[in-house]
Amino acid sequence: MKRSDIINHLISKHGYKKYLEIGVRNPSENLDKINCEHKDGVDPAGNCNYPIKSDEFFEQLDSEFKYDIIFIDGLHLDYQVERDIINSLNHLNDGGTIVMHDCNPIKEEHQIEEYTPGKTWNGTTWKAYVKFRMNNPDIKMYVINTDHGVGVIQRGTQELFPKTEELNYKLLEDNRTALLNLISVEKFLTI
Repeated sequence: MKRSDIINHLISKHGYKKYLEIGVRNPSENLDKINCEHKDGVDPAGNCNYPIKSDEFFEQLDSEFKYDIIFIDGLHLDYQVERDIINSLNHLNDGGTIVMHDCNPIKEEHQIEEYTPGKTWNGTTWKAYVKFRMNNPDIKMYVINTDHGVGVIQRGTQELFPKTEELNYKLLEDNRTALLNLISVEKFLTI
């Protein structure tokens, strides 16, 4: 199951109408596959209706405008992903969902901070996700174990993962299932 399948499943299940994609790059990879009434894309490289950085997009967005589902796949660095999550939560309808790509790097070299063309790059997205797992009891979160880890955030409650000073790859390797609240595709389809 790919990210577009997960997003489309959530759209169909919840009757979502308004979709935002942060980090479009190539629309045929994901955006074009999404079946939603209203779709917006944000990417400074272009190929979408908002060819600007996500911070700029949220700054100009009316504070009252809300999306039903938001997909975060922009700059894969934890500080930016963290801002994208916060901004997305501020523009998410009640009952809405945030979906994130690249939350489960399988190899340490996949979570480096610099992109190398032709190599797998999940960046440090997982660190932003984990900060919310450690600090936000008022949301529920899980990562679906497919397509480099597809994270899901919804309003609700969660048991926090114990805080730790340093977020490093060893922490992820030693605690992957609990840290990410990692679930199978099969389980996702039942919740």
